[in-house]
Amino acid sequence: MAILSAFSSSVTSVLGKYSFNIGASVSQILFLRFFFSFLIAGMIFGLAGYKFHFKKFIYFSMLGIMNYGIAAYAFFVGLQYLNPAYATVIYFTNPIFVSLLQTKITKRKLNIVNISAVAISFVGVLISNLGERAFSGNNSIVFGTLIILFSSFVNALFVVAASDKLKEKNTNPFESAFYTFSGTFIYYFVLVLLNNEIYTLNSKFMLSGFILAVLATFVPLTLNYLSLKKLQSHTLSLIMPLELIFASVLSAMFLNEAFNVLKIIGFLMVGLAPIIDISNIESQNY
Repeated sequence: MAILSAFSSSVTSVLGKYSFNIGASVSQILFLRFFFSFLIAGMIFGLAGYKFHFKKFIYFSMLGIMNYGIAAYAFFVGLQYLNPAYATVIYFTNPIFVSLLQTKITKRKLNIVNISAVAISFVGVLISNLGERAFSGNNSIVFGTLIILFSSFVNALFVVAASDKLKEKNTNPFESAFYTFSGTFIYYFVLVLLNNEIYTLNSKFMLSGFILAVLATFVPLTLNYLSLKKLQSHTLSLIMPLELIFASVLSAMFLNEAFNVLKIIGFLMVGLAPIIDISNIESQNY
C-alpha cells in the first residue's frame, strides 16, 4: 500500500508544474486539490455511515493543515524555482527527519540496519541531487531548495504524529482521511477568499485540480493511513522516496527532463533503502 501510495503521489510535482504553466497560483491549485478531496472523502464518510467525532476532527484537521496547508504550500512555492524531479529529490530527505523525530518523540531506538537504510537513502538522495543540478541553470536554486527542505521537515512531523494516532484501535483510516481533508479544505477556502483568488479561478484549472485530488491526495493519504496501521513511521518514510523515481520517469516522459548516471545511481540507492529496512523487520518478526 505504501509503494502504491508513492506511485500515485508521484504526479504531484508534474501536475503542479503544469498548473503553473497554465496560469494557476499556488493557493488556487491547492484549494481545488482539497475541495475535490473533501468531496470524495465526504461521500465515502457518509456512505460508510461513520459518526462525526469532534476531537478526532480537531486532531486530524490540525495534522492536515500542518502537512497540506504548510508543507504542501511550501513545496509548491519551491516548485516554482525548481524542476519537478529535482524538487522531489530534495523533498525526500524526509527519512532523516522522520528517524530523528521518531527517536525523540516515541523513544524508539534505531538499530544498525535501520541507520544503514537511512544512510543509504540519504546518500541516494544526495547523488540524485547532484545529477539534477547538472541540468539546472536556475539562479534561485538555493532558495527553492531551502523551501523544499522546510516542507520535508514539516511533513516528517505529520508522519510521526499521524502514525502514533492511527495505531489506536478506534481510529479508522477512511474516517481520519475525511477529517484531514475537511480541515485542509476550510484552510484553503479561507486563504483564497482573503487573497481574492477565488474570483479568478479558471475552468481550465479544474481538471488538474481534480487529478491532483484523486491521484496525489486522496489515494496516497488513505493508503498511507492504512499502511501506518501496520508499519512504523520510519519504514513508511523510507518507502516514500520511491516517489522520486516515479516522478522523474513522469518528468522525462511529459516534461522532457533528462537522466544521467548520477541520477540513476541515486535512484537505485533510494530504492534499496526500504528493502533493507523491511527485510530487517521481517527477520526480527521471524
